[in-house]
Amino acid sequence: MNNLEWHDFLEIGINFIDDDHKKILKILQDTKYAIESGKDNECIILLTSLLNEARDHFSREEAYLLKVKYPDLEIHKKYHKELLIKADTTKRICEGIETEHDLEECFDGMAKFLIDDILKGDIKFKSYLEYEGYIKIK
Repeated sequence: MNNLEWHDFLEIGINFIDDDHKKILKILQDTKYAIESGKDNECIILLTSLLNEARDHFSREEAYLLKVKYPDLEIHKKYHKELLIKADTTKRICEGIETEHDLEECFDGMAKFLIDDILKGDIKFKSYLEYEGYIKIK
């Protein structure tokens, strides 16, 4: 996964959601560096941190979407659950991997799952938030 940088188009417009996304991205960047540096133990710690942060983020985001009466909340919650299952499975695979190449491949899969949440899952509710006046259209 080459592009682990924040871009303005990733912004949702809700500060705590955008801050969470940036924090998750930072953990992804640190994890990628640990993998590239051969720091396997640090990598597993970071992957655990990544999953914990993702779970906390999903919980906060879902609570907010409930508050604003997002009509597709149940679909979004299911999407989060599927992402966590995929990411957790990837982490467990990482814990048993011995070669750096496989670890990088595993990380790429996990990163794609979590970036997918921003690019596909959250963009869907962004237009609802704009329409309802919770965020301003730029």
